[in-house]
Amino acid sequence: MSLICKTDPSEQPNFIIRKAEVSDLNYLDNLENDSFTAGWRSSKKSLHHSLVSPSQLVLIIESEKADNNNSVAMGAAVVFLYKRSLRLYSIAIGKQFRTMGLGEALMRYITSFASNHGYERISLEADINNTKLVEWYRKLGFEPSKTLTDYYGPSEPAIRMIKSLSKHGNSQERIVIVVDDARQIGEWTPEINFCSAADYLSDPNYARSSRFQVLNLCNSHKTHSLGYYVSLLASARNHLVTPSVMNMKDASTPVVAQSLLDEISDYLETKLPAGDDHFELTVVLGQTAASRYTELAHKLFSLFSIPFFTLRMTRSHGWKITKIKILTIKNILAEHPELLKHALKCYCAKKRYIRPRLKHFKYDLAILVNKEEKTPPSCPEALARFRKAAEKTGFYVEFITKADKRRICEFDALFIRETTAIEDHTYEISRHAYTEGLVVIDDPWSIMLCSNKVYLHERLASAGVNQARGWLLTKKNSETEYLKTLPLPLVLKLPESSFSQGVFQVRTLEELQERLSDMFKKTSLVIAQEFLISDYDWRIGILDKKPLFACKYYMANNHWQIYNWNSEDSEGFSGRHETVPVDMVPAGILKAACTASAQIGNGLYGVDLKEIDGKAYIIEVNDNPNIDYGVEDQLLGDELYESIMRSIYNRIEAERMQIRYVY
Repeated sequence: MSLICKTDPSEQPNFIIRKAEVSDLNYLDNLENDSFTAGWRSSKKSLHHSLVSPSQLVLIIESEKADNNNSVAMGAAVVFLYKRSLRLYSIAIGKQFRTMGLGEALMRYITSFASNHGYERISLEADINNTKLVEWYRKLGFEPSKTLTDYYGPSEPAIRMIKSLSKHGNSQERIVIVVDDARQIGEWTPEINFCSAADYLSDPNYARSSRFQVLNLCNSHKTHSLGYYVSLLASARNHLVTPSVMNMKDASTPVVAQSLLDEISDYLETKLPAGDDHFELTVVLGQTAASRYTELAHKLFSLFSIPFFTLRMTRSHGWKITKIKILTIKNILAEHPELLKHALKCYCAKKRYIRPRLKHFKYDLAILVNKEEKTPPSCPEALARFRKAAEKTGFYVEFITKADKRRICEFDALFIRETTAIEDHTYEISRHAYTEGLVVIDDPWSIMLCSNKVYLHERLASAGVNQARGWLLTKKNSETEYLKTLPLPLVLKLPESSFSQGVFQVRTLEELQERLSDMFKKTSLVIAQEFLISDYDWRIGILDKKPLFACKYYMANNHWQIYNWNSEDSEGFSGRHETVPVDMVPAGILKAACTASAQIGNGLYGVDLKEIDGKAYIIEVNDNPNIDYGVEDQLLGDELYESIMRSIYNRIEAERMQIRYVY
């Protein structure tokens, strides 16, 4: 897209504002040297990074070409592009061109760019002692937000200033409800704004921004129809669109539609009438005329992401789809006009669209959970305390499930409180969130590295971390003569396992061979470790490479592990626990835990160790450690939850806190 902006020919001087290119690097470097003192200049390398970075925008203001004369660069600005805000990183005008209004012109352009691209605010930092500069920013609509002590250096404070873009202060204005004829629909419900398909496809304001959320209510979504192209181009523009072209295709493909419905099969069995073998429900943007099925309508809308449809099902070894009939806004207006009006208002008022909470919460946090999980990383009471701690820290919190994975880009951070695995949705969501620029705990590489015991063993071994002796076994090297050389008993582990599942003890050669034969059906590689006997395992919680909490987990009754997965008795399922102050943990245990977790990253980890004759042995590093009410938080209480929330908050802030002097 073109970023060129021209002045009115009647204004003096005439200039254009354009996006800088790599060929402008020398000019930008010279401008830095002329405008800033040595300690506050960006290096040429840093300027080059700004020019090529997709998350930065460098603008040049220059004179228009007259006849055969070349244009003359007169100033520049560097802008950081964040999720909801722009940050003015640098602005400078050449000495010979100052007092000509060029700085104000650049600022007007940046404000216009932010508004047209759906940003909510512009921020900057300025020298608090430069009262003339601060006052200039005030006149341009910036208000002081926070004093930053020693920002540029000792006794060199700055002031952060923010300009709110009122046009986009209400997120509803970023919802684009597209219909065939906006005038006709608008007369029916004037309190809701509609856009015609033709306008959406042709208006450059929609094409330039990726910040819009599109609800496509066109009557036809057939290939090459206007409705089809609305959804197609919305996806190309990175707009969040309902329905997407893929949604429509999924609904018309019986096998795919049934697989989507199977995600809520257990719910259907409990909520639908037991005596009926046929069921039909009309869903209008997640609402239905049958109030008793409102929750079901919401779930179906989340699954299929189609605005209006009637679902017909038959019970036959579970509920099976007989037909999904796609409805048009014309159908709904004729049969359910009041329901449509209510559904549209509810849709526009959903938390992911209208967020008045932004007045109170600085960032949005998604916590991924699974209510059906037997042994989740955090119990309901712990999750409630995480919410409380997050809100205290400055987050709006929403608990999400795997069904919400398409919404992940609506948040600033993701905190996973569901057992992770490399081959399921937890890794996919983590990876997607990280790609979208969210702060993520557990981050995708931690999930990948911690879930693979083979990688973990080799990584720790190469770092010189003390751990139980281990051997990598394959079908080829697991001949009887070799297995006889291994010390028994042994612990065998599948490469990817969690919560001690996929982990087995063998005491004899026959058990070893039998178990390996079974495990090699699932994997080509098995790790064997010597069996270390202890009454309990240490669990050291690590956050930001520092110890956070410490527990002793005792073995389950008459079992060699903390969890006895074969126990039918809930009391015998796990052993007792003992929470220990971090400063009371042996120094060797803490050092080993920190060293081991540092091989993975700087996230939240639970390092399991055994202490044998005063020596620490690493068992494994877990990327998704248990934090349960009354266990890990027994000593720290709310401070444990708040520490984790502060870490996530600080990670977001760190991305926005690169120090820069703004002239």
